[in-house]
Amino acid sequence: MALTRRGFSSSALGLIGLASLGGVTGARAAEPITIGLSNGYFGTEWRDQMIDASKKQFAMYEANGLAGKLIVQQAGPDTAAQIQDVRNMIRSRVKVIMIDANSATALTGVIHEAKRAKIPVIAFDQAVSDPYAINVGIDEYDWGKHYAEWIVQQLNGKGRVAVMDGVPGHPAAVARRTAFMDVFAKNKGIDIVWSGYGMWDQAKAQAVMATVLAATPHIDAVCTEDGMGLGIMRAFQAAGRPVPIMTGEAQKSFLLAWKKERDAGHDVHLFARSNPPEIGRTAVGVATRIAQGKQLKPLPDNTYHYPIKIEVTNDNLDELLEGVKDKPDGYFLGEWLDEKQLDALFA
Repeated sequence: MALTRRGFSSSALGLIGLASLGGVTGARAAEPITIGLSNGYFGTEWRDQMIDASKKQFAMYEANGLAGKLIVQQAGPDTAAQIQDVRNMIRSRVKVIMIDANSATALTGVIHEAKRAKIPVIAFDQAVSDPYAINVGIDEYDWGKHYAEWIVQQLNGKGRVAVMDGVPGHPAAVARRTAFMDVFAKNKGIDIVWSGYGMWDQAKAQAVMATVLAATPHIDAVCTEDGMGLGIMRAFQAAGRPVPIMTGEAQKSFLLAWKKERDAGHDVHLFARSNPPEIGRTAVGVATRIAQGKQLKPLPDNTYHYPIKIEVTNDNLDELLEGVKDKPDGYFLGEWLDEKQLDALFA
């Protein structure tokens, strides 16, 4: 089953992972498994979908007697609060701790506490530097590299580019920004006319870009991360300027705005890659197997990079939107490992 024009059907959107439970059905848990999930930033549509997807995956295991309880704590951007949440999970003797971390390094101390307590730690979505933790997420640098390379290709290696990043210092934003700048530095015809932050927020991104547009009369392309594309597009529209070559998010609202522009006869060149909130589903699948005592196969740098499948272009925009016609506008295109694929990660 699949999702893009590279052999994936749109009817499968949101359904990857609903295959049989595979290896986890081999035996019921000897005792109820409790998993702790510590989420950093929250209140965004992406994070809400991630938490909901994680709960759905866990509920599937719970219904089959394979797990008992999922404890979810949401600390917000307060790293100290997240450390305390993890510490409380250690004291509660959960079987596995999952962390969507605010910082790649700041949680090292509490991860060491989990290690002393012999509680496995899975850092998902955002990688951490501590080698005890198993990282489960996308390759953020590679993700950003695809975006920047697409921009360069569309510009034939020459043009004025604005770069809008997410949250300063956040591991994903840092990795993506580094990839953007590495790619652009290799292409001497690319002129970075502005670089700044939109905080992964559509309204903030729109306000920031409106200010940039007032001061910058000529922008050929905008390279941005997920969560801000729609705000940037609206800023150009409000300024009466054509939507430039730009990257965006694989979110229904952005795709609908893209389609509206294209169907109005505008020559739009947009691109988006999935950054699936369902990475939480994949991480729960890994965590549940570890809690059952299964042995994960060796991973390079103790890190599993989920292979992104969904890429949105003008060619498959309609197909992908058809696949999510019953989803709310805030929905991000989802994909995750099914049970057989999860089983294949274990010895």
